[in-house]
Amino acid sequence: MVNVLKNVLKNDRLDAYPLFKKFCFLKEKGLRKESFKALSAFIDEAKTWDNNVQQHFASWLFALFEESDNIHHILVYPLEEELLKPLLERWMKSNPEDSRPYRWYGVFLNTEKRVDYLNNALRRGGSNEQLSLLTLIDIYLNALWYSFHHISEDLYLGDIKEDTVLLAKSRQLNNKVECEQTRKNNNEALNYYQDLLNDWVMFKEGQSKGFVEWCENKGRNYYWVKAYYYEK
Repeated sequence: MVNVLKNVLKNDRLDAYPLFKKFCFLKEKGLRKESFKALSAFIDEAKTWDNNVQQHFASWLFALFEESDNIHHILVYPLEEELLKPLLERWMKSNPEDSRPYRWYGVFLNTEKRVDYLNNALRRGGSNEQLSLLTLIDIYLNALWYSFHHISEDLYLGDIKEDTVLLAKSRQLNNKVECEQTRKNNNEALNYYQDLLNDWVMFKEGQSKGFVEWCENKGRNYYWVKAYYYEK
């Protein structure tokens, strides 16, 4: 993917938002203080727009986010908190069947309810919501990684019942992933954690220390430890 600033600055529609264009241009030049002044002026202007104009801007910007890297260069705190969050929240209320604001909120914005927003997007958009689907699977894989990332030290940080449910949910979601290679990669990761969980349960039935040695004696071939991190 291309850096978000490059994607935005080369986009023809940027000319429709001159103050936002100024913010992006100054940001690319590394002029942080000046860029935030331009952003503040843009936000003040955008707040005067009607809902349709605001939604068109958000649709354009989030579509660029979906095909870009390093979106934090543009998705800074004032833009998120003062404009985008309130805009998407109003959008959800005015058009509750539209999956897009739920997707964008869950994928890109800072919230403790990311899973809820993504599930809402999936309920509305179904298998068409591939980005929401993949993001949710990544969140679950990251949670499983956290549960097991100290397992080689005989320290399991998860809950067996919760992780069992998480594995089942992840498999159900992964069955809806359209990309065959991504689906295969996810299945390999889920099989890894399922086997690890099963072996941990078996190991704990007989002892409390020496899980690595126990696995070696059983011929288990785990790599200690493969990490899966969610990326915005």
